[in-house]
Amino acid sequence: MKNLKITIFADPVCTWCWGSVPVVRALEYRLGDKVEINYVMGCMIEDITTFNNRRLGIGGDIALSNRNMHKAWVEASAVHGMPVGEKGLRLFSEEHRSTAPQNIAYIAATVYKHKGGENVCPKRFLRRLQEATAVDSAITCDYDVIADLAAVEGYDPLRFKELMESREVRRLFEEDKALCKRYEVHTFPTFMIEYKGTEVVLRGFTSFDTIMQNISHMTYGKVSVNKSEEFAPTVPNIARFIERYGSVYPVEVATAFCMQRISGKSSLNVESYVGLPDIVEELIAQGDVAMRPRGNGFILYSKHHKDFVPLTMEEIATMEGA
Repeated sequence: MKNLKITIFADPVCTWCWGSVPVVRALEYRLGDKVEINYVMGCMIEDITTFNNRRLGIGGDIALSNRNMHKAWVEASAVHGMPVGEKGLRLFSEEHRSTAPQNIAYIAATVYKHKGGENVCPKRFLRRLQEATAVDSAITCDYDVIADLAAVEGYDPLRFKELMESREVRRLFEEDKALCKRYEVHTFPTFMIEYKGTEVVLRGFTSFDTIMQNISHMTYGKVSVNKSEEFAPTVPNIARFIERYGSVYPVEVATAFCMQRISGKSSLNVESYVGLPDIVEELIAQGDVAMRPRGNGFILYSKHHKDFVPLTMEEIATMEGA
């Protein structure tokens, strides 16, 4: 067991959890085996008809909640930099009122892994679940939709659905919610950093720099931002980063390589970060990377990754007109 642990209290539907993905990926990328990162599922919305966020107008009326939640996601994306879909939201309905299924799905993914699941990665599944919810406007409250997403990540869909409905997974879900209550977590995400018996809890959307400052302080400087050449924002380094993950958004590159955001620019675009446009342009010219529109932003794909699919003529036309 590692001395340094980060526990993230989250809900896959929460836009600020989606917006924290670049921070989590940067922590994993730059700290490597120095840190253990785990998730606790908190279930943000037990029932949308009884939920009440007056400030955002979410809760009660289902159709209005879908509209106002999408509006909040679009506004948040300009801040955190992870894109969202532009075609609206149909997440909640009379049949699907809760975000519990998405939370249960992640727990099922971890149990599947522990029970001998090979070549599956629960955290990668979680990202796909978040992306499908936020960018594709998929109705991820639906078990069939979740099972299809799991299948893409290498899980057997039938076995996955059985796990979601199992007593074991439901018990673990209740334990996660109890842990949220114990730490008085009412805001997602919440980061709990542990080092040799000391805990620091950071509530809400938190920057990579803030988390690293806390880690450095807690570890007396033993764990800090690695400033070696492999983490310098160069063409070869960023090419390796994109290839490692297959697809990334501009903000993920900028966060992992500590690239400065240009004041007044949206976090969604390549042009928003100092030095990134030239690097991406060179990677595209070299044939290593493709860029596509995705939701209200853009995504970068490694052409060397096994999951890369060539651009369609429609996508090329969309990008040429952008």
